[in-house]
Amino acid sequence: MSFLSAAIQYIGQVGVIVRRGGFKLAIDPFLTENADPAPTEWVRRYPPPVDPGKLHDLNLVLITHEHSDHLDPGTLLAIAQASPACRFAGPSACAGILKEIGIAEDRIDALRHGAPYACGGGLTVHPMPAWHEERDVNAEGWDRFLGYMLDWDGITIYHAGDTLVHESLIAALGGYRIDIGMLPINGRDIFRNRRGIDGNMNAREAADLAADVGMSTVVPLHFDMYMNNSEGITGFVGEMFDRHPGRKYHIFQPGEVWIYVKTDEI
Repeated sequence: MSFLSAAIQYIGQVGVIVRRGGFKLAIDPFLTENADPAPTEWVRRYPPPVDPGKLHDLNLVLITHEHSDHLDPGTLLAIAQASPACRFAGPSACAGILKEIGIAEDRIDALRHGAPYACGGGLTVHPMPAWHEERDVNAEGWDRFLGYMLDWDGITIYHAGDTLVHESLIAALGGYRIDIGMLPINGRDIFRNRRGIDGNMNAREAADLAADVGMSTVVPLHFDMYMNNSEGITGFVGEMFDRHPGRKYHIFQPGEVWIYVKTDEI
């Protein structure tokens, strides 16, 4: 029996750090106290589980879009200083912001759907379209919102970023055999929309998407940091247990490191 493995650490909201072999990347690291420094409803339920200033060995940071709980200047500047060889990549709109906040232009890459991004370490990143709450593409064909398919030397990991489920997304995902699918489950409603909060898929949609495209293991994200923009976790567990028995899922605790192992059949 042979096996492949990856180490994944959950760092809050939709943020993860993934290591395989000698390559280590972060997606949407948000490791400062609050998205809004003024007293508001946006109060974290738990402190940052990782100090970004101690992330000395990152090779790459992927950013899905420019919202402050995904592109956090304080976190990214600390990482840039701690990991001087680290590159930063995301939608073209994010690339401009990264330059504005003080990250060197020669460390920044703009990513677009349909253009694979070879990273070394056996990893190729395929930028995937995202609908948050709609797909936003400029006149030059650059998406404002992206997810990422990590094709990593025998393991395929999909990080959806912030998105709804859309038939075009289902079609795009259908071309991959996804070992781990990381999906937001905070949902959306008109009352959050009134407050300027863009929504995502809900628990039922995430569970059904994972089943529809055949994700081996699904990981729910975007449910535990801000209770004013969450539908909790019990609905997701219920959907998986009641409607998709036997399908694997993993629920992270903040700071937890999960060793994913992919094996041949015994």
